Amino acid sequence: MTKLALLGAGGKMGVRLSLNLAKTDFEVSHVEVSEAGRARLKDAVGVDCVDQQEALDGAEVVVLAVPDTLIGKVASGIVPVLKPGTMVVILDAAAPYAGHLPERADITYFVTHPCHPAIYHNEPTEAARLDRFGGVAHPQGVVNALMQGPEEHYATGRPGGQGDLRTRPPDLPRHGRATGLS
Repeated sequence: MTKLALLGAGGKMGVRLSLNLAKTDFEVSHVEVSEAGRARLKDAVGVDCVDQQEALDGAEVVVLAVPDTLIGKVASGIVPVLKPGTMVVILDAAAPYAGHLPERADITYFVTHPCHPAIYHNEPTEAARLDRFGGVAHPQGVVNALMQGPEEHYATGRPGGQGDLRTRPPDLPRHGRATGLS
């Protein structure tokens, strides 16, 4: 079982990811710094948070579900302590290219970002119609890129890969392209 640390687990994206990760084979450690976020996560998913260092110890995948403005600060604090070969998943496509990630050749950087769903979509259920941001009750397009790391890590990070980081994955094309629904 792949150990995954989810930082920012109690935020908007973190809770959505937590709900979806609960349906996977990942062993997830949830990290949230705010009391309100921890309460939101407990109410929505029924899980408790752990200390960041506990979550990072032995983590094979680390997902940064933190506000875009904090990605550089958080990454700079955690990347130096990660074991070689760890995959860091970034949910903001601009952060890596803006130079916000620390350089470390033995870390995998996987960038994924949801596409904005259509405002009007023809979904079969009321829950899916009300899922305006997609990814929970309604499928959502996702763009993925293996920015750095071994080719085989792409299968772990992409929707449809080992454990599925997102929901409802189809058979997806190679990295660096829009990947359809998740």
